[in-house]
Amino acid sequence: MRGIHWIKEFLIPNEENEYRPRVFGLESTVLILSGILFLELIFFVQTFFVLPNSKFLSTILPTVVTDITNQYRTENNLRPLAMSGVLTQAARLKAIDMATRGYFSHVSPGDIQPWYWFDQAGYDFIYAGENLAVNFSDSEDVVAAWMNSEKHKENILSGDFSEVGIGVAKGQYEGKEVVFVVQFFGTPSGRNIAADTWQKKERVLADITPDVSRSQAGNTAGVFIAVKDVNNEKEYKGSVEGENVTAQSRGPSFMERIFFTPRGTATYVFVVLITLISLALALTVFIKIRIQHPRLIVHGALLLLVLGSFLVLNQYLALSGTQIF
Repeated sequence: MRGIHWIKEFLIPNEENEYRPRVFGLESTVLILSGILFLELIFFVQTFFVLPNSKFLSTILPTVVTDITNQYRTENNLRPLAMSGVLTQAARLKAIDMATRGYFSHVSPGDIQPWYWFDQAGYDFIYAGENLAVNFSDSEDVVAAWMNSEKHKENILSGDFSEVGIGVAKGQYEGKEVVFVVQFFGTPSGRNIAADTWQKKERVLADITPDVSRSQAGNTAGVFIAVKDVNNEKEYKGSVEGENVTAQSRGPSFMERIFFTPRGTATYVFVVLITLISLALALTVFIKIRIQHPRLIVHGALLLLVLGSFLVLNQYLALSGTQIF
């Protein structure tokens, strides 16, 4: 009962509080503003100081990115991708190469194709793809950017891929230190490939230009794919089940997800606060419409303005200078 009484006193205009909900009183407004500023400070420090220097960057972020990728696949009735240790190593090698040499492209300045890194890690594929991202500070933003690009989205939602590997490296790009993210997709050779996928593979193969000896590969409208030895692999029939898959041992924990999605977490908290404050403000104005308290309304509007401004600012800070390829 005390909880209900507190809610009425704090949020709902009524006779007992003289239609002056305490949430918009001066002390409460200052306290709420202080809390909002503190949350914004946490977001800023987490995004620009803690996260870029975290020793867990190369281990947790790939797990979070993979988990979010598989959420999109599940929503589209596709089987989640297994996290391959070999494919992860290939992606790390590519990320380190970009970070060391300061470029951001599917093809290196020395004309090295993405599939070179598959070879270096010992990943023999039938079907492969690559998504790249740079200068992101939030794992959800990375995957969201890929999903907002039609060709990158095709990789994420492709039924031809069975495995994924994420590589992360820090390095200099365009005059500042950034985080490079490489997402490699693959279907290893020697696996059983569903018969109804071959028509699609042959169509894709017809759309690309052969340019490396080990595979027929190319860049179709900004997204890299490769098909190897299609004719020799047609003997494999049946469901997409097979050997040599290193499945993801676990998804990210709740705290890991929060740690590597700072903008998403801040956005969630701010949206909840905006909803509660908007509701309280509406009650203040309309429950006793003949009795208005302009100062309380101004305090409520100020809180909403600050929260909305921080949402816009955080999006700008988190996405400014980001690129995908």
